[in-house]
Amino acid sequence: MNDILTNVILTILTAALFAGLKYLTEYVNENKAKIKDERVRGAIEKALEIVTLAVNITNQNFVQDLKDKGGFGKAEAEEAFNATKVKVIDMLDDETKKILEQEFENSNKFLNNAIEAKVWENKNKK
Repeated sequence: MNDILTNVILTILTAALFAGLKYLTEYVNENKAKIKDERVRGAIEKALEIVTLAVNITNQNFVQDLKDKGGFGKAEAEEAFNATKVKVIDMLDDETKKILEQEFENSNKFLNNAIEAKVWENKNKK
């Protein structure tokens, strides 16, 4: 019964997250084209490419093994997210971090949402 409840809660949270992430992805893509400063546009594109790389690395090295073993739950999802975020921050150069902090009110939130959007995108490709 506990597993069923956990799965239902995760499904509901995932559906809500997907809706929000779809909006965020569309918003970022629409506004990316409006950015006049090439340096800023380049930093955002670089950050999104690094997010893609980090999500793919985490998926290949951690998530897929747990899913194959049937042990991927809420705690593991949180661990995977945190590991991905650490990878992203480690791979971003100082200039890109500085630009993101200047351009976004909350660059941490931007990175979180970018990671979640990429995870959602990967899940829905299959």
